[in-house]
Amino acid sequence: MAEVIPFKMVHYNPDRSEDLSNLITPPYDIISPEQQEFFYNTCPDNIIRLVLGKQFANDTADNNRYTRAASTLRKWMRDNVLVRRPKPGFTLYQMDFREPEGERRRLDGLVGLVEVGDYGVGKVLPHEKTYLGPKKDQLELLRACRANFTPIHAMFDDHDEVVMKLYESLLRTKPEQEVQDSDNIVHRTWNLSDEKTVKEIAEFLGNKSLFIADGHHRYETSLAYCNEMENLNVSGAEHPHKYVMAYLTSMSHPGLTILPAHRMLKNIDNSCMAEFSTRLRDHFDIHEMDCDLNDLEKSSHELALKLHQYLDVGGHFGMVVHGENKFFLLSMKNDRSGQPLIAHDLPEALANLDVTILREFILGHVFGLDKENSEDHIEYTPSIFDAVNRTLRGDVQISFILNPTRVDQMRKAAELGQKMPHKSTYFYPKISSGLVLNVF
Repeated sequence: MAEVIPFKMVHYNPDRSEDLSNLITPPYDIISPEQQEFFYNTCPDNIIRLVLGKQFANDTADNNRYTRAASTLRKWMRDNVLVRRPKPGFTLYQMDFREPEGERRRLDGLVGLVEVGDYGVGKVLPHEKTYLGPKKDQLELLRACRANFTPIHAMFDDHDEVVMKLYESLLRTKPEQEVQDSDNIVHRTWNLSDEKTVKEIAEFLGNKSLFIADGHHRYETSLAYCNEMENLNVSGAEHPHKYVMAYLTSMSHPGLTILPAHRMLKNIDNSCMAEFSTRLRDHFDIHEMDCDLNDLEKSSHELALKLHQYLDVGGHFGMVVHGENKFFLLSMKNDRSGQPLIAHDLPEALANLDVTILREFILGHVFGLDKENSEDHIEYTPSIFDAVNRTLRGDVQISFILNPTRVDQMRKAAELGQKMPHKSTYFYPKISSGLVLNVF
């Protein structure tokens, strides 16, 4: 099983007058260029300078976004902009948020260090494919800074709420950090350093498999860095390169929320766009739905409700096409005639998933997108309204709307040793960058 240990957390100095909301950001991989510029201009000590530094035309091997991040980190530690806790422990981290459908929810879990190792049964299990580019970028940053700025998100089995019962009394005390971010999500943290409680939690989690919910690229980056250090004969259990910072939540926590990652297609050849409807009709029934251009939010909500009826069925998608002022509902025909076009070596539990049908059949067979090299043609969003709006105004050519992947489906794929298509899940909300750091 994967070892889980406490650590001496690094965080912003609470004696600073600067508001925490001016210092934190979302995870690097969901920050747009416009947001990056905004965070840069918000405050000179904003964490953006570490997690997603700017690149310049005259960057060199000795002066680039990674070396500048390392230099900034050292300066902030030296000047007490960032401070380290004197005693190792876990960080209790809670997010108070409103999901897209309006319901108010809370998610809490613990931030600690997880021993990295090859994926395998009984250790750390993935569920999504990763890409070389993001891992290369994160490895350069890790080499330069020797720090984790954003925890990965991993889940564990705890139907009896053993871990929650060990920390729930802490939730009734005043948090050490509390901040509302730009998406109106409230983030709260508490220090959990009682040795007896820490030991009990570590022992319980040490007997559990951990399922990566978010942060596959960061986990694999930490593993690559660990292997580099091992090859340099930097060994020993006390060495921090063996661990990655992780936000650990129970799979049965009532606040756990997965949103769909809708696909928005761009740069599709005109001839393919002209023929795709015919190719789809060979295997899908296509039903039209009205779209009120004067109230896209209401129309988008109605599409979501219609699609939600098929949450447990599979093979149903919403579709929005630029130039068509209406929605389409795709339903795979009862003969499942499109199924043979899906990779024959996939187990049934994975082959029947919406994300697999969309990836293997619609994007691959109908649009001819190579599943390994299609990122220039696909953008992702958890917001139906965003997908609808961007398609109708012509930012993208066509969007496919999905139901969310369920936790049990994600877990089944992980246990089978299978990886789902990229962006099969969108866990919400995202833990911030800047509240909890691991600097070694």
